[in-house]
Amino acid sequence: MSDVKRVLIVGCGIGGATAAYTLARIGLSVHCVDIAPKSSAAGTGICLLHNTLRALRAVELDGHCLESGLLFERFRQFDAAGNQTAVNPTPPGIGIRRPDLAHTLESAAIAAGATIEFGVTVTELEERANHVEVTFSNGSRGEYDIVVAADGTYSKTRRKVFGPDFEPEFVGQSGWRFSAPRQPDHDGFFLFRNNKGVAVGAIPTAQDTCYLFFLEGSQQHLHMPDDQLDTLLRERLAEYSAPLVRAALDQVTGPERVLFRPFDVRLMPGPWWHRGRVVLLGDAAHAPTPQLTSGGGLAIEDAVVLAECLSAPGTAMDALEAYSRRRIPRVKRVWEASRQLSQWERDDPLGNAEKSAALLLDTYRFLGEPM
Repeated sequence: MSDVKRVLIVGCGIGGATAAYTLARIGLSVHCVDIAPKSSAAGTGICLLHNTLRALRAVELDGHCLESGLLFERFRQFDAAGNQTAVNPTPPGIGIRRPDLAHTLESAAIAAGATIEFGVTVTELEERANHVEVTFSNGSRGEYDIVVAADGTYSKTRRKVFGPDFEPEFVGQSGWRFSAPRQPDHDGFFLFRNNKGVAVGAIPTAQDTCYLFFLEGSQQHLHMPDDQLDTLLRERLAEYSAPLVRAALDQVTGPERVLFRPFDVRLMPGPWWHRGRVVLLGDAAHAPTPQLTSGGGLAIEDAVVLAECLSAPGTAMDALEAYSRRRIPRVKRVWEASRQLSQWERDDPLGNAEKSAALLLDTYRFLGEPM
């Protein structure tokens, strides 16, 4: 076991909550804070690929996710009318509703002994010889052996520690997402392409639910009026007559049913994802484009690997360096593949459709390699 005993985790999203669980599980004193006033019940769904299932299995959480989500093993492609054009087997994955996953991870962390506080964040960090002194937004203070920055793409902790040179950048795409009832024949990751190659994706999240997404390219950040999101989504998907897509759109009865977000990305360079005793995890280290549905899964892997490194004999620095050595090459390949898929979609989605599908399947296979 390393000499780390007390850990602060900043951010209680997928990566932060998983880390709170994995680190408490190995006997560390874990304090997790999040600026949000409470655990989020928002969001549509998320896809946990086979590598994520393996990571969850390693820490005995896969069963809980299987109970809440839906297992699938197929990637089907269709035209805009819903005629199937290709089908490929994929390694097993789970679609799951984001609130269900958040509940599973947070409950497991608390049961393992972690303390989670919402409505609180870090205002000051001061590293000393063998600990980090932290001041919180509620005026309290604490001392920790390491601090895990899991506060997302726009991580304020990363900026405090690494400086302003690593802000996320707009990748040229935005995403529309909405949830709907699942159709009985929706048995995998479905992709519907129009005659220009532009795709609508659909992933089941439970026996009775699924979520759909549509990606839109632009040179600059798009800003959509919140009270018109449903109308604007319908306009964009008007030419998709596939029964699954139309049935899902019938459920979009108001703008509150639609989520829209521009994609800002960031991959922190090596050789280390830590400075001193502050280490980056999840989107704070590697916010990807969504093409490989791997952002949350890679964050879960981060948390499992960090716990393994802290379980090994040595110092905090030994553990954090081992974590970087294991994570950076693996995450870099997946992050770069995801960004390449985004670029091909923006350049020529129809002309690049075949090689995009090949890269997607090849990266899925790579994710099966040891994390």
